[in-house]
Amino acid sequence: MKLLNLNEGFFPIKLDFEQDSVEVPNIGDLSTKLKVKIEISKISKGILKCKGEIQGEFLDNCQKCLEKTTIKLDNTIDVVIKDIKEIYSDNSEEGEVHYQELEIFNLDTFLNEEIALLYPDFVKCSIECKENNEVLKEEKNLPFKKIRDLID
Repeated sequence: MKLLNLNEGFFPIKLDFEQDSVEVPNIGDLSTKLKVKIEISKISKGILKCKGEIQGEFLDNCQKCLEKTTIKLDNTIDVVIKDIKEIYSDNSEEGEVHYQELEIFNLDTFLNEEIALLYPDFVKCSIECKENNEVLKEEKNLPFKKIRDLID
């Protein structure tokens, strides 16, 4: 657990590290180290800006054919961080905002939330699975079809 006090210190805070595991439910298993490179800048009291990159590979099952597939996560992070006390009084429209107590800022919680947002909703293994997106239609159960066929 990495804890930071974002109310004190010198800004910008630059972090560049690797992580062996993540605690995000309903995603694949991390198969490589998660590389995190972020910079947290102070905009004003209680409002911070986090920019950076997150990279890693996850092993997951294709939701169509159930084969194991690799999901590459290589995204940028561009988030406003605000104190949790402002969650109900905040009416700004700044895009993506992460609320957490700034005095005891849990970096792991922040990263897990970002990974959950960046991870694909639907996992497909190959181009064929991605292109062949048609949903199999269930045949309707027509109980009197045989009788109609006999009458015709």
